[in-house]
Amino acid sequence: MLGRKNIDATKGPILQLIILYCIPLILATLVQTLFNAIDVAILGNMADSTSVASVGATTAIFHLLVSGFVGIASGLKILLARHIGAQDSKRILESVGTSLIFSFIFGILVAVLGFLLSPVFLNLTKCPADCYDGAVIYLRIYLGAAPAILLYNFGSSVITANGDTQRPLYYMLAGGVINLVLNIILCLILPQKVVAVAVATAASQIFSAILTLKRIFKLYDLKLKKIPFSFMSLFAMLRFGIPLAITNTLYPLANLQIQSAINSFGSAAVAGSSAASNLESIASSFTSSFATTTSVFISQNIGANLSERVKQSFFYNLCLGITAGFVIGGFLYLTGDFWLSLLLGSESAEAVGFGKIRLFFVTLMYFIAGANGVLSNTVQSFGYPVVSSISSIFCILVFRIIWMSFVYPAFPNFYCLNACFTVSWILLLLCNIVFATIFFRRYLRGKYKHL
Repeated sequence: MLGRKNIDATKGPILQLIILYCIPLILATLVQTLFNAIDVAILGNMADSTSVASVGATTAIFHLLVSGFVGIASGLKILLARHIGAQDSKRILESVGTSLIFSFIFGILVAVLGFLLSPVFLNLTKCPADCYDGAVIYLRIYLGAAPAILLYNFGSSVITANGDTQRPLYYMLAGGVINLVLNIILCLILPQKVVAVAVATAASQIFSAILTLKRIFKLYDLKLKKIPFSFMSLFAMLRFGIPLAITNTLYPLANLQIQSAINSFGSAAVAGSSAASNLESIASSFTSSFATTTSVFISQNIGANLSERVKQSFFYNLCLGITAGFVIGGFLYLTGDFWLSLLLGSESAEAVGFGKIRLFFVTLMYFIAGANGVLSNTVQSFGYPVVSSISSIFCILVFRIIWMSFVYPAFPNFYCLNACFTVSWILLLLCNIVFATIFFRRYLRGKYKHL
């Protein structure tokens, strides 16, 4: 079982399969987080806190431009998993080819928009003047690799929906090594450290995308001049993916106003929040992996009409997601001073203080995010991504706008600013519990959205 790359969610001991499927996902996300942290650590130790802030100031903008399309990739994963569960080879091939063409075209669009509008976005988020120029350069170089970033994400969705989470891990490791080596070499050569880190990161994304595409072409025997495209597959993918794209976009969009407030506290706050965000990604690698596993396992078993395995997939992933968020989030908070000092350097006590506040309100509460991930993916897998998107619109976007417009101005401190994350998660959890219960019951009565 351990040597098997393709896991069939419709057969075998389901808890064991979930763990085997999820471990490479967790490791792949941890590797990505590790190399993101290396970017910050290299800048913190080879340059100064302004360079760290230059990278940190771009985070919300980058996610806003890219995460929407990554949401569509999540929709593809649900769609493809259902086809795989139903063993519909024709629709599988059409979905794969359509997703590759779509991701490449829109990756180019993101790259062009990113290059033209980077200064506009940074002005909207009130990027501090001392790190503005570096942030523009970093954002433009990184977004230049958007076609590769989207191809990798869509390609990874294709591979993981097929039950293989090991190869995406290998590709991430290979890209991470490229990133690390180039980071060191370019930071030693180039006077502008932000440029060095941006080029290294973009190059690693391109390399990972090439490896991913090579695997997909071999797996489905595709030819570059004969990649299948189907408008029916595109519409089905968008039907699942657009609501998820909206949901994914809401988080960075809602966070733009928060990022502006963080920027107003100065470079130390930006650097501290950026470093804490890297630590948060460690907790997220566990909770998001169980959320992804939920959608694949539930969708495959819906396609195969195995309702008992659908229930087991939900229960095991929910328990594992909450437990992982509680244990990992708690550990990172309790040891936060050490990790923040490591990322930011020994002379960044003020930045460490800001980072620790964010860890309390976000990382320590990641068990809530673990529950939300599994519950929302359950609703989406049953064919109701619009409902999940609407919940996020009100609980994340609308609520955070209200908080930042009324609550934060009354208590304009860093504690109140970060509490916005925690309270919005709790509201979303309540909505997810209600809708997951409703649609689970509908599914058990045979009433769910078919493709």
